[in-house]
Amino acid sequence: MTKTARINTMMRYINNRQYFTIHELMTQFQVSRSTVIRDLNSIQELGMPLTASVGRDGGYAVMQNQLLPAVQFNSEELKALFVSFLATLNTQLPYLQNRNTLTEKLVAIASQTQQDDLLTLQELLVFSHTNPANTRLTELTDFAPAMLKTLLNTCLTSRQLQLTLAAGTQTVWVRHVFNRQDNWVVDAWDLSNQQFCEIKIADIQQVRPVSREQTLDVAAITAAIKAARPAPNVIIKLNAPAIQQFRQHPHPTTPLQFLDPFQQTARLECFLDVHQPQQVTDFSHWFLYLGSDAQLTAAPTELTTAIRQEARGIIDQLP
Repeated sequence: MTKTARINTMMRYINNRQYFTIHELMTQFQVSRSTVIRDLNSIQELGMPLTASVGRDGGYAVMQNQLLPAVQFNSEELKALFVSFLATLNTQLPYLQNRNTLTEKLVAIASQTQQDDLLTLQELLVFSHTNPANTRLTELTDFAPAMLKTLLNTCLTSRQLQLTLAAGTQTVWVRHVFNRQDNWVVDAWDLSNQQFCEIKIADIQQVRPVSREQTLDVAAITAAIKAARPAPNVIIKLNAPAIQQFRQHPHPTTPLQFLDPFQQTARLECFLDVHQPQQVTDFSHWFLYLGSDAQLTAAPTELTTAIRQEARGIIDQLP
């Protein structure tokens, strides 16, 4: 009996009994004590809460009214979930370790035939961030900044945060967290200076929520952001090929405005802070990536200058 089949059978065995011991499981499944303990840990991770009693005759019981409902997937649903995990490999997503354990659990609940299908899919499919020489390889680029998970978890408690940077402490309202040019960035509203700011997560040393006594009214923050939102200073018209490029790497905070029912032409209007040189450089690289079917119809001089310099550098390097 495979481990997956044994665990599934053991879960049914446990669920049909009010009380059981490790010795009973060892006898029933003909496995060692250490194997039973490992299996019980796996069962609890799958969502079956167990209580243990101490003593010579101690054992386990399922917590009453606490058993999570079983989730069952058909073959196509399993494939869809598994392929989704493959598609996000090597893309610097948060909760990486949790994603890996989810994949393992997904494979564990599959039958042997389904497992074979999933492994074949893993060999066949190559996505943009996958190493074609070894589709199971996790690249170093897959590891997001350590502070990213901490930041997101803290935002679930409060989006008013005190961020400790090398230059000092900054109190912000977190608007968005996004990835740009392989860097995770916080798009925030500085509560002290009443202005927009962008902060690289790699530069954040500590994150903590603002104390309850010092928190500001969310409606007041939203109103201040709305009043201070700058008018767009960049307008780009995109044809179909550029729209396809955009879909591969969209603007992190601004959606496209489609100009026809068939979504073959579109317009992008956004604001670029020209006082942030890195933003200007990143935007110029991204604009060139969109290709010649992206037409810049309005832009600050700083951006057009950066694009010309980048294009000239590319031309100068041609053989």
